[in-house]
Amino acid sequence: MSMRDTMLEIARKAILHRASLDGYAPDEYDPAEDDEGYVISLLVALRHWGDAHGMDWQADLERAETLFDEDLAESKTAP
Repeated sequence: MSMRDTMLEIARKAILHRASLDGYAPDEYDPAEDDEGYVISLLVALRHWGDAHGMDWQADLERAETLFDEDLAESKTAP
């Protein structure tokens, strides 16, 4: 499994977990459509987490962008 596939699975599970907090069953919510905006909710949650624990949000975002670009490049060259 590529890193991109791993990250997509982590995101899918996180979105479904967030939806479950609002009462959705896993088969009731389509994380690819994300009609309720749970991706945004998860980003806000991570921002709160970083703030509460003294993390450098901007530096983390920059590092995440670099890792995303690396993962994307890897997925395009993988068989």
